[in-house]
Amino acid sequence: MNNEAICAIATPPGTSALGIIRVSGANIKKLMSPVFSKELKDRTAILVNICDGSELIDNVISIYYASPRSYTGEDTIEIICHGNQIILNSIIQLLNRCGVRTAQPGEFTKRAFFNNKLNLVQAEAVADLISASNKKALKAANNSLSGKFLYEINSICDDILTIRSEVEAIINFPEDDDVPILNQTRIFKNVVSVLSKLESLIDSSEQGITMNVRPSYAVIGKPNSGKSSFINNLLRTDASIVTSKKGTTRDSITYELTVDDMVINITDTAGIHVTDDEIEKEGILRSIKSASSSDNIIYLIDETVGLTPEDKAFIEDNNFSDYILVFNKIDLTKNSPKIVSGNPRSVYVSAKTGDGMNLIKEVIKDSYQSADISENIFLARNRHLQHLQDGQGYLLNSKDLVNEGAFDLLAEELRLSHLAISAIIGQNPSEDLLSEIFTSFCIGK
Repeated sequence: MNNEAICAIATPPGTSALGIIRVSGANIKKLMSPVFSKELKDRTAILVNICDGSELIDNVISIYYASPRSYTGEDTIEIICHGNQIILNSIIQLLNRCGVRTAQPGEFTKRAFFNNKLNLVQAEAVADLISASNKKALKAANNSLSGKFLYEINSICDDILTIRSEVEAIINFPEDDDVPILNQTRIFKNVVSVLSKLESLIDSSEQGITMNVRPSYAVIGKPNSGKSSFINNLLRTDASIVTSKKGTTRDSITYELTVDDMVINITDTAGIHVTDDEIEKEGILRSIKSASSSDNIIYLIDETVGLTPEDKAFIEDNNFSDYILVFNKIDLTKNSPKIVSGNPRSVYVSAKTGDGMNLIKEVIKDSYQSADISENIFLARNRHLQHLQDGQGYLLNSKDLVNEGAFDLLAEELRLSHLAISAIIGQNPSEDLLSEIFTSFCIGK
């Protein structure tokens, strides 16, 4: 692992009160001494000037973490400066001239992994913690980061190794085996026990995977039903163009919407209608594609017109199953904002005046309202689930081989099961896997 000095801005772009720059590598305290007006001390926040020659760039707080007691396991410095991008970029340029190169995405966490500060599951949990879209996902990511998932994996791997050692002893020292039937019975019982633990972990992982996906909604409806106004009201900004002319929206545009402690994706789509315009036709095809790929659909209806046979036919033809009917423009019909129970539910709103729009958020929250997650739910990834299922498959083969007394084959199936499950925590990872994981991080992490 190359431990040349690296640096990166660790805070998001834009103007803020504070900005943070991270630096990591070998002997960076000496390398960066010309930059600071005072000498840094281990794990002590010091107010110092950063100067480029005689020119003051900023007055900052700097904290030095001597190896190995740092996030990366290397000498690390955090610079807390004013959150002006000009200041941040000026400091980065100064560091570059001092021989500190700009970090690659996820390189700090990658170094933490190689220096045994984090295992691969915890490294992935760092990224998931940053991108968690709701409190349940946040809690699940913390479960992984705190080592609960690792504990379960290690426990299963230890159990498999115990069984392997007994099987290997039978193979290598058959003359010492006076009670083979008792050995087979014990091994079979132990394999079944591990399979039970593994099945429980797979169930938890499957739940964790669903939390790792941000909920998505597509807003569908005829032209001028008020889709763009509806989106703009939810977002509290003029994100989508609103006019009285049909076909204003020609493409599907996705926005982030925060509903209390949850972030969802919501997509504005082209109006559904019969048209000879080739661009509008393509927009409508994209609307249907957005609807089919979304978790939920908000079907918007002009309440002055009502739900028409064409609307019903469109919903039926496209097999919409999880959708909400929203009757817009109650300011014109003088209807009251309300939620009407049924399958599907109906919500009455005015995107223009905002009446009833709070009910939309209530419906969205209800869709994802559930009891607090179990302490054993982890924010798992498809990679984890695949390895667990592979390990389960080899163990199922092992169970059959125990009864047959085929210990040589049994030993190989147990070895393959152990390899599959231990791959989750990064034992013998491929470079492609590491690249895929760490390049998904932001630059400063």
